[in-house]
Amino acid sequence: MTYGARCASSGDKIADLFSDYFHSTFLKTSSNANYSTYNEHSKSAEIGSISIEKTTILRHLKGLDLNKSGGPDGIHPIFIVECADQLVAPLELIFKRSLSEGVVPTIWKTSFITPVFKKGDKSKVEQYRPISKLCLFAKIFERIVYDQTYAALRTSFTDEQHGFLKNRSTVSNLLLAANCITKSMEGGAQIDVVYTDYSKCFDRIDHNILMMKLAVAGIHGDLYRWFKSYVDNRSQAVVLQGFTSKWTSIPSGVPQGSLLGPLMFVIFINDINSCFINSKILLYADDMKILKPIYGIDDVGDLQSDLLRFEEYCVNNKLDLNVDKCYLVSFTRKHTLIDQGYQLKGRPITRVSEVCDLGVIFDSKLTFEKQVNSCVSKASRALGFIIRTSSSFKSLKSLKILYCAFVRSHLEYASQVWNPRYEIYKSRIEGIQKKFLRFLDFKARQRSQDYEHRCRRYHFLPLHRRRDINDIAYLAGIANGSVDCPQLLTEVSLWAPSRVSRSSKTLYVPWVSTQYRQNAYIIRGSHSFNEISNSKELDIDLFCTKPSAIRKIITKDYFTSMD
Repeated sequence: MTYGARCASSGDKIADLFSDYFHSTFLKTSSNANYSTYNEHSKSAEIGSISIEKTTILRHLKGLDLNKSGGPDGIHPIFIVECADQLVAPLELIFKRSLSEGVVPTIWKTSFITPVFKKGDKSKVEQYRPISKLCLFAKIFERIVYDQTYAALRTSFTDEQHGFLKNRSTVSNLLLAANCITKSMEGGAQIDVVYTDYSKCFDRIDHNILMMKLAVAGIHGDLYRWFKSYVDNRSQAVVLQGFTSKWTSIPSGVPQGSLLGPLMFVIFINDINSCFINSKILLYADDMKILKPIYGIDDVGDLQSDLLRFEEYCVNNKLDLNVDKCYLVSFTRKHTLIDQGYQLKGRPITRVSEVCDLGVIFDSKLTFEKQVNSCVSKASRALGFIIRTSSSFKSLKSLKILYCAFVRSHLEYASQVWNPRYEIYKSRIEGIQKKFLRFLDFKARQRSQDYEHRCRRYHFLPLHRRRDINDIAYLAGIANGSVDCPQLLTEVSLWAPSRVSRSSKTLYVPWVSTQYRQNAYIIRGSHSFNEISNSKELDIDLFCTKPSAIRKIITKDYFTSMD
């Protein structure tokens, strides 16, 4: 293995190479950090203590995954689960004393690091990323602190953040982005979207700035002192095939592999929207996109002004922007672009015609053709692998499980965002499942009449029907609060006719003039829901029926109608 000009061949020295590389990503915390943007009047919530109860500790102890390995303290989860009743009392005392004194035990601030290969040359340690293994008692303690801290601060998190927050996801983030883009394209505008990237963002959080932000977020008293102890004086060692590296300190960042690390990062970056006066942003953890409709040169200047404020924010918060991985995409129906370009850190942002955003490929015309091609290609390779390696399988159930986990998942990830409108794309996607069901016929020595017959025989819904159900279920989640996205909720409108009519539709669907907007999620999902709301056989309430129940009701109705 090599790291720069250094080379190692023995196990212990290779472990040290990885340790040195992972340690090089950290930032030396300053002793005189000052964050002047925050003030005491910005607090919207407060929490200064945590309640520790035996029943809560016992529930977490018995809920440990027995397949996990132990952390640096060497205590295995089997021991913890089997001795849970006896461990509750001493752990309660330790947890309470730790919180009251504001001190986290040193062993609970250590972690084992396992290198995981990403891509490129396997002999270079730079091509690996770290996975952390913490002490299990520490993770149980963190869970208790996390649950109560999150509950106290949840109302203070910005609506633009969709990462590490309950009832928000990549799908809600992408749907808002697609909705904003289609609205602008419907109005004839060009919309410029800047995708930003940081270098080792989670590892380079300055602890002093982090503690200032935790204080202003509302964390104070014993809990504040506990958090300070939690992030200070942490250490890690690389464990690789039985070899352990030297222990190294962690001077910056939020603890990876922890529950509190992501929460602290969300709090750290929660004020970033103050930079963007003229444009809109969407966040998923550290992944951010900046959206701005462009009607003329003045709008270009407004977006550049926001970018300059964002650049200053990164300097003040010691966030290292990676301009080489920042991209600009202009979404428009026009043939000519308003192309003035934008800069970060004095360097131009690379303009591209497509970008992979949280696993979905957005092209400048918003056709999602590349996304369909990509998911079909991945699913086809996965299906080919399953067919080649399962020749000895006798259980059809095992094959169905493999297909759903490794093939169909590619074809349905975030389908609410890119659900295709054109039949040519639908047939390409459906072709993957048709091939699998023919394979099941072959394995079962059956002869089915057609695709519909195979779907009924093996209890599979056609994929286009599953995408429609996903649309309806997610729309119900938005309406009944299962999806925490107020911006999408404002797009859902009830149908309130001025006079009595025979139509029994529930949702109002506005008229739009472009195919881009016709296939936008809210409009497409509203159409789909109105179709099923006309059915007297389906007992579905948009505001009360859970998304999981909606899936079961529509699926059952489909197979009943086929019979």
